Amino acid sequence: MTEQMKKLEAVKNRCTTTAKVVGVIEVICTIIAIITASIALTFIIGMNKLNPMIEEGVNQGYLDYEQFVNAGGVMGFKAILSNNGNYALGIGITCLFATLAVVCVVVILAFIKKIFTIIIEENSPFSERSLKTIKIGFIVITVITVLGGSLGVTVITGFILFCIYSIFEYGAALQTEIDETL
Repeated sequence: MTEQMKKLEAVKNRCTTTAKVVGVIEVICTIIAIITASIALTFIIGMNKLNPMIEEGVNQGYLDYEQFVNAGGVMGFKAILSNNGNYALGIGITCLFATLAVVCVVVILAFIKKIFTIIIEENSPFSERSLKTIKIGFIVITVITVLGGSLGVTVITGFILFCIYSIFEYGAALQTEIDETL
């Protein structure tokens, strides 16, 4: 086996391992998304039954609703929901936002796994199929980052992803040139 073939086999092994690890993390995140969605729906649908119990826990000091809402990241809902005594809806919305965040992570992981799978199948990270998937994945990741609401993170993420894509595009051009030379 030539040195080049050994390197290619090592890259394939790393890509296979990475794709498997990403697949496991993707399954775990999917399970977490299902659990948080179930909790969100339970609190939202059952708020008429749950609100009195939650309110009693808050009044007796067992539950600190403000701390829960602040930790959950939906501080904008705090004034509306706590004044009306609609605690379950606030908890449900917090869990719903957590579900959406985890679903975004699952989508990103699916693209990462697909990229590594394509590299394994095509025997090169610089194939046209690989470049197309990377470009689509980077666009999706940038859009998800924009929806996250942080402009600074979006700009940095977009710049990093563009740089990585440019490197891959250059590698694809070199790969094509080498293939045509042979």
